[in-house]
Amino acid sequence: MYVSLLSPRLHKAYKARCVSLPVRLHPSVRRIQEVVSRVRALGSSSLESRTMVRDGLSGLTEIYRCLSEDLFKSSSETQQALLNSGLINELLEVSSKYLEVCGGAKDGASRIKKSVVELQSALRRSKKGGDFSLEGEVDAYLASRKEIKKEIKKYMVMSKETDACLESSVWCGGDDQDMSALAKVMQETSAITCLVLRTVLSFLTSPKGLKNHNQHKGWGIVMKLVKKGTDHHHEKDFSCLELEAMEAELVKLVVMTTREDQEEEKEISEEVSEMIQCAVVRSKDVEAAMEELEEGLEGLFKVMIQARVSLLNILST
Repeated sequence: MYVSLLSPRLHKAYKARCVSLPVRLHPSVRRIQEVVSRVRALGSSSLESRTMVRDGLSGLTEIYRCLSEDLFKSSSETQQALLNSGLINELLEVSSKYLEVCGGAKDGASRIKKSVVELQSALRRSKKGGDFSLEGEVDAYLASRKEIKKEIKKYMVMSKETDACLESSVWCGGDDQDMSALAKVMQETSAITCLVLRTVLSFLTSPKGLKNHNQHKGWGIVMKLVKKGTDHHHEKDFSCLELEAMEAELVKLVVMTTREDQEEEKEISEEVSEMIQCAVVRSKDVEAAMEELEEGLEGLFKVMIQARVSLLNILST
């Protein structure tokens, strides 16, 4: 679930900020509320992780499009109020950090796709003949995944801190109901941005881990797959099923190709060939999932920049 990815504190704060806003402020406020509710509802759906990530990014993109093309350009009164309140400075700071997180997530998806494509090529070469050396290729894949996860962890922390920054804002609009509503919808936007981006980051750091109790010569590689994919934080509960399936096939291959009791070499060779083909198919699934994620993040990144430009234009008037 989307909500389960958040810490109890952040989840509580997020729920507390879900309030009804005056519709007289601007029609786009109601539209943003509707999309926020729709994205939050994804957490209780039975959709697969990949579909929820895609729909979450689509909803978030729609929210930022409403901000950049509508709300921030709605009226001179709204623009002047943003300037006078000082809220615009906080929004600019927050938008800069979320852009960095979004860009980092997109880079992570791109790097995962690249490492999987390289692994896919090695698997295809091995299937055509010659010595089969999976250990070195898996080591290279794991090294890449380790580096990517390290970067993603940094963005996980940044996204939480960024939302907390706007959440703790002392400015709330005072007695001005319209401006109070505007501040609250900005907080809601920040909360849902944090929620979706952290879900994406969690998706990129999966799988949680693979379990197997067999003991083989190549078990060290299998244990690396388990260790690198295991994390006990809530953020890691949202898994990319395509990555899990591919790494499960890699485990089978490592175990099979390092067995010492290969009495029927020909049969084992045929079985390994089938496993290689299955791993290639799984790797294609991962490649497609990462490409889809890249496209979604690219679309979001563009409208987030547009929203930031709209704020900068207000500041320069």
